[in-house]
Amino acid sequence: MSKVKIAMMGCFRSGTNFAKTILEQNYNCEVKNNVFGWKHGLLPIISADSNAQYQFDYEKAFFITKNPFSFLSSLFKYHLSVKRNLIAPNEFKQFVRSKIIVFDQGQANSPQLRFNNPIDFWTMMNWNYASKTDFVHIRYEWLVENPEVIIERAAGKMGLERISTNFITPQKEVKRINDAETTKSLEDYQTTVDFDKGRYLKHGYMTDFDSDDVRFVLSQLDDELLDKLGYAELIKELI
Repeated sequence: MSKVKIAMMGCFRSGTNFAKTILEQNYNCEVKNNVFGWKHGLLPIISADSNAQYQFDYEKAFFITKNPFSFLSSLFKYHLSVKRNLIAPNEFKQFVRSKIIVFDQGQANSPQLRFNNPIDFWTMMNWNYASKTDFVHIRYEWLVENPEVIIERAAGKMGLERISTNFITPQKEVKRINDAETTKSLEDYQTTVDFDKGRYLKHGYMTDFDSDDVRFVLSQLDDELLDKLGYAELIKELI
C-alpha cells in the first residue's frame, strides 16, 4: 500500500518536525514540507483566471500550533540562535512589542511578510491555516503531553494506517528536516540533545514574561481565534 501524502503547515518553532517524526514513524504516510509553497508561509488564494493553478500534490493535510506565550518564547530563542528568516529586535521585551519581518532566507529574492509584532504574526498565520476546513489541527502542548492519544486522533481524521507495533516518540530534540533528506529510523529524525518536555508540560516558558509583557500579549490576542484553536482555557490558566 502506497504512503499517504500529507501536507503540513505551521509557524516557526510550532512543532512541525516533531509531528512529522511521530506520524512517519507510526503511520503509513509521507509528511511533505512545502506543498503550498513554504510550510511556514500563508496558504495562497489563487483566482480562477490566474496563471497559477491548484496543482498541489497531497491527499491529507494538517497544521500545528503552539499557544501564543509558548510560541513567543520559542520564536525569540529561534531568532537569537538560528539567526535566519526573521528581522526583529534582539531584546525580548522589544521583540514582543515590535515589527517583525518574515521571509525565506533560503531564497535570494524571497518576498517578505511584515507584521506589527509577533502576536500579529501568530494571529494572521494561524487564522489562515484554521480557515482551511479540511485541515486537521494539532496542538503542540497536547501532543507533547499525550503523543499517542493526540496523534491517533489526528491519524484517524486523516484515515492513516498504523505501521508500528510499539508507539514511537522522539526522546531527543528533533532535527530541522527537509524533503530531500532520507529518514527511516528514529535516529535519522532526532539529534543527541535531550528534549525538555517539562518546559511545555509545566509551562516554564512563562518565566520569560513579566506582568507588563503578559498584559501586552493579552491586549493583542484575538479571542475568536483562541476559541477556534482551543486555547481559551489554557490562556486563563497561564495568567
